[in-house]
Amino acid sequence: MWPEALSGNDRPGSAVALMGNNVKKLIASTILAAVALAAVAPASAQRGNDRDFGGWGGASYQSGQSVDQMKRSLATDGYRAYRSIRLDGRQYDLWSNVGSRNPCVGFTSYNARVTDVRGFAESECGLVSGGRRGIDEEDLRGLHVGDAQRNLREYDYINTRNVRIDGKQWDLWQSRRGRECIGFTSYNGRITNVRSFRGSECEGFGIPGSGRIDARDLPGLSVDQAKRALANAGFRGAGSFRDRGQQWDLFYNDTGRRGRCVGFTSCNGRVTEADQFDAADCR
Repeated sequence: MWPEALSGNDRPGSAVALMGNNVKKLIASTILAAVALAAVAPASAQRGNDRDFGGWGGASYQSGQSVDQMKRSLATDGYRAYRSIRLDGRQYDLWSNVGSRNPCVGFTSYNARVTDVRGFAESECGLVSGGRRGIDEEDLRGLHVGDAQRNLREYDYINTRNVRIDGKQWDLWQSRRGRECIGFTSYNGRITNVRSFRGSECEGFGIPGSGRIDARDLPGLSVDQAKRALANAGFRGAGSFRDRGQQWDLFYNDTGRRGRCVGFTSCNGRVTEADQFDAADCR
C-alpha cells in the first residue's frame, strides 16, 4: 500500500507522474542547448553590448529619433563619426569620444529613424585606453596609422619630428602634459613598432638612437631645434653660403680625423633640406 499522502496521480509509474518527468527533461534539455549555443556563438554576435543609454545620455540617445537628431546629439557631446560595421545583419554607425565613460557608441536605423543604440568595445572605434600620464605605447601596435595619430591627439600629444634610425622612419610624438615621448614606425598603413623615447629626443636636443647626427633627420625641425641638436652633438656655426637662390647654414664638428660639415636650408622657420658637405667647406 502507498502512503495516503500520495494521490493516485503522484504515485511512481502513473501516467501523470511520467508526463511530469518528461516535461522536466524537455525543459532541462532546452536550457542546456541554449547555453551551448551561446558558448559557440560567433564573436561578431557578441560585439555590441546593450545599455540603458537613457541613464547617461538622456532622451538624446534613445531609439525612435531621426538619424540627424542622433548625429547632432552625439556631435554636441564630443563624439565623432568613426566607421560603420555589420552586426546581426544590421549596419551600425560607430561614433567615438575618448573622453567619455562610454567612448564607443553605435546606432542602427531604418527609414531614417534610429532603431537601436548600444555601446561597443573601445577597440571597435580604434581607441586605446590612456591614463593621467598618457598612453601605453604598446596599445598602439597594430593600429592603422590614422587611428594611432587620432589617439595620440586625443590624449594631447603632438607630432614634433620624424627621424631615421637604422634605416627606418620614426614618427615622434610628445605629450603636452609632460615630457613623455612616443615614437612609432609603420608599414602598409599599420603601426609595426613603437617605443618610448627621452623627452629631449622629441624636442630635438639630440638624434635618437646614436650620438651622431644624420643630416636626413633635420628636415621638418624648427631652425632652433636643429641648431640645438647640432650644438648638443658638438657642432658649431661655420658660416653660410647661397646656392640656387637658397641660403645654406653650415655647422662644423672638428672631432675625428677629418671633421664633419653639415648644412641646412630653411623656410618659415623650418628646416626644408639638409645635407653633409666636405669638411673643407666648413673651414
